[in-house]
Amino acid sequence: MKQRKREKYWFGLIAGLLLITAGIPARAILTDRPQIGLLVIVAGAALIVTNMTGIYLRSQKREAEDPDERDKKIQSAAFSDSWTVTFCLAMVLLCIDFTGIIELQATEVLMAIFYSMGISAAFFRWKYREKGDVE
Repeated sequence: MKQRKREKYWFGLIAGLLLITAGIPARAILTDRPQIGLLVIVAGAALIVTNMTGIYLRSQKREAEDPDERDKKIQSAAFSDSWTVTFCLAMVLLCIDFTGIIELQATEVLMAIFYSMGISAAFFRWKYREKGDVE
């Protein structure tokens, strides 16, 4: 059974390498749309990183600690506050776009939302752990 799991990891690594090697000539062939080749290269790199992370985490063979009730409450409150901050940011960006103060691109808005979501979740989790409990 362990042999089959190992084969799955190698399959992901080989598939990632094949995507990267297919993306390099795709950029040269598709000169009018080089983004397609870049997308294939990035997908291959992401597949390799994901599989390497899976291999590393499973090689640790460490028993995961069961989160207690306090950790679950802290995580739930941190994600809730993160969602609120991200929603407020999305509304502010929407108002800025509607008023025409700044011309926003979709990628800029998505990146701002994704970064604020991750950073605020980490911040609130840290804040609540330092505080000790969620009230």
